[in-house]
Amino acid sequence: MRFGLVLTGGMMLWAQGAFAEYGTCVGLSANRQPVEVIEACTAALETELSDDELAEALAARGVAWRQLGENDKSLRDLRRAKHLEPSHNTQRMLAWTWHELGYDKTAEWLYTRVLKEAPTMQGYLSRCVVRQELGKDELAVEDCGAAMELDSESEDVTYFYARALNIVERPQDALVVAERGLEFHAKTSARLYTQKAIALVGLRRIDEAMATAEAAQKRFPQDDSLAKFLTLSKEW
Repeated sequence: MRFGLVLTGGMMLWAQGAFAEYGTCVGLSANRQPVEVIEACTAALETELSDDELAEALAARGVAWRQLGENDKSLRDLRRAKHLEPSHNTQRMLAWTWHELGYDKTAEWLYTRVLKEAPTMQGYLSRCVVRQELGKDELAVEDCGAAMELDSESEDVTYFYARALNIVERPQDALVVAERGLEFHAKTSARLYTQKAIALVGLRRIDEAMATAEAAQKRFPQDDSLAKFLTLSKEW
């Protein structure tokens, strides 16, 4: 009888430990804490998990691998997760890994399929970036515009939308979008100042562009995009 109680207690402790690993795996941010996520998820994956839990742990570890530049491992985990539970979120994460591996046509196809069922800001934004890489600049503008309709305060959205508009030589629109982003991110986003400066150059407001970039560089002295802009401006 006492042996049975000891055995039951041991199983309960094991189960609690396994649950703790799983909780850590899915509770931490794979983008900010990839090493910790990989460690916890790897431990959790060695325990008894339901298919949904297994898919979630694999997806979390897949994103963490990508953050560390281990894109082949990321692809492996995310494809397994998609096979177990093809959620929209998992498919979007898989698409971005395809992008990181250089398979932008595959990434675009997967984003397009997911967007038909789940038209989210992140989906449109990610496809916008992928389409810029594919040289589909007008389609990229449409995607970033759709993303901005869903979230006009996101730094990522306003930056990539302004960038897309500058690429297709619509500087007035790019200026409006960049300034919109700077309403919320003036203290943190050097790259939005760069896009604003580029837009001002497109409008032939060179002095304003230089003043914008120079003032921003004082705030963000380590930013490469501002430094590159100011270096190129010397050739004008």
